[in-house]
Amino acid sequence: MLTLVGLGLVDERDLSLKGLKAIEEADRVFLENYTSQWKGREGLENLTNKKIERVERSDLEEEMERILDLSEDKDVSVLIPGDPLVATTHVELLLQAKKRGIETKIVHSSSIYSAIAETGLQIYKFGKTTTLPIPQKNYRPGSPYQVIKENKERGLHTMALLDIKDRPMEVSEALEYLLEMEEEKQSGVISEDTKAVAFNIDEEGTNMTYKKVSELLETDFPTPAVLILPSELHEKEEEALEAFSEDIA
Repeated sequence: MLTLVGLGLVDERDLSLKGLKAIEEADRVFLENYTSQWKGREGLENLTNKKIERVERSDLEEEMERILDLSEDKDVSVLIPGDPLVATTHVELLLQAKKRGIETKIVHSSSIYSAIAETGLQIYKFGKTTTLPIPQKNYRPGSPYQVIKENKERGLHTMALLDIKDRPMEVSEALEYLLEMEEEKQSGVISEDTKAVAFNIDEEGTNMTYKKVSELLETDFPTPAVLILPSELHEKEEEALEAFSEDIA
């Protein structure tokens, strides 16, 4: 059997009882932690008395057969931060398992995609999600700007995931990136007067602030974070944003 276990947002304390049971009963346990800074591996090993083997995204994409081969006669759990089916890689793993007649099971968990409702913004009013990469010398894609533009034209909010590949991207870096895109594209997507939401969940709880871009540029916001560019706000959304926003310097 192949079981995909969602780990939740921060560490082993977010794991569900179903997830805990799946890990305890597994013959082999793998952790795919490529797109997250989930911090509970050691704590989870102590909690379950299981060795947890870390795998890179390439193990799931290019060496998928290794995990599938094991799943044919053993109980294998693949642990995934957040909810296991947000990333398409994990859907492909399930499809290949089904083709080989391997029994599969999903244990869902909390995800940033649902957690952002804590801002007071209505989930059904979010459009396509985008990712803002840390700028590289030869890599400065304009697609995140375009996604925000298209969502805004449709009256939809945008959640921008901030890069964590080499290090967590700062909220100020993300905004500078978008302002540079605005200067280049001149489409009226963002300015220093635009109000945006910075959002983070860590061991201590939720950090959330709703400020003008000019103010966020000067804010030392905790990372890893997501940046939310609201579109047209319902009066209750506006009220919630103002009520829940923290004064983070």
